[in-house]
Amino acid sequence: MNSDETEMREAVRELAEALETMLNLIKADALPTTPEAHRLMQKAMACLDESTERIADPDRPAEIHQAAAALNRLVTSAREQILDDAVAASPVPDHPDM
Repeated sequence: MNSDETEMREAVRELAEALETMLNLIKADALPTTPEAHRLMQKAMACLDESTERIADPDRPAEIHQAAAALNRLVTSAREQILDDAVAASPVPDHPDM
């Protein structure tokens, strides 16, 4: 396997992980509640829309890798922000002093 093929496989793997994360957030109804989380999800979706042509072009593996890595970072940031928001909104556990 040459380096271009290895790079392509890694890019596809990263893209699949990013898309799986987006789908899991949607399935879990983890809708962004804060402006920051909402902004990050919109940015990730815009990045996916803008990158679709480059991702579909098998003759440009370096661009596919860059697009997939960027999308993965955006989706991961959005997921982390949504989780942070959920934790911040959770009530403090009610338990006796230890």
